[in-house]
Amino acid sequence: MLQVVVLDEDSAVIRLFKALANPVRATIIHRLTRGNADVTELVELTGVSQPLVSHHLRVLREAHLVEARRDGRRQSYSIIDEHVAHIVLDAIKHTKEHDHDCHH
Repeated sequence: MLQVVVLDEDSAVIRLFKALANPVRATIIHRLTRGNADVTELVELTGVSQPLVSHHLRVLREAHLVEARRDGRRQSYSIIDEHVAHIVLDAIKHTKEHDHDCHH
C-alpha cells in the first residue's frame, strides 16, 4: 500500500514546484529539455535582462534542477537529470490534453 507523505513548506518537492512556478524559470527548463544553453541564448529566449536570467538560473541551481559547466569562457547550463525534463514535459502535455475538454 502506498504511504501518504505530508509535505511541508520546507520539503524538497515543494521547493521544486515553487522553482518551476515562475514563467521565466519554466521557460528556461523547457528550453533545456532540448539540450545545453548558455546565458546569452537564454536572455534572447526569455527577453529578460542577463542579470535576471542569472538570478533565475541561481534559483534553479539551488533547487537542484540545473547545473552549470564551464566551456572555455562561457558557462553552459543543463538539466540535472531526465526526471526534471519529464516533470516539465509531462505537465505541458497534460495541460494541452486537458485544456480543451475540461469543463469544471
